[in-house]
Amino acid sequence: MSALNKFMSRGFVPPQVHGVLDYPLAAILIAGPLVLDFDYEAATVIALVFGAGAAVLAVATAWPTGIVKIIPPLLHGYADTVVTLALIVLPFAVGFSHRTPALIFYVVVGGAGLLATLATRFESPVPSAHPMAFPKAA
Repeated sequence: MSALNKFMSRGFVPPQVHGVLDYPLAAILIAGPLVLDFDYEAATVIALVFGAGAAVLAVATAWPTGIVKIIPPLLHGYADTVVTLALIVLPFAVGFSHRTPALIFYVVVGGAGLLATLATRFESPVPSAHPMAFPKAA
């Protein structure tokens, strides 16, 4: 197992708790820009797209709270890490850091999401299959 994979599977928050938190996160990312009425279209669109992605991850991750269970939990963790870091950086990179509601929303949601991600133990609830063994040549 690589060092990065070990790092992602060492957290103290169980996957079930993280999985439950994914659903309100998706709702916050979708409702937030609409309720707060961001006056910058890019800020609204990015949050809506990330919210849709969070909803897909919540539904499709292969842990107890997932419905479809096709995305490996480790991949979910990597996606969460990238997206939460992006939420913190994007207001400055895209140019809406001077728009206070959007900036605060992005930094708070991104920061909280990053903390939750780094604290989660990304492990599969199902034991991994052993690779197919080939008979040894005589």
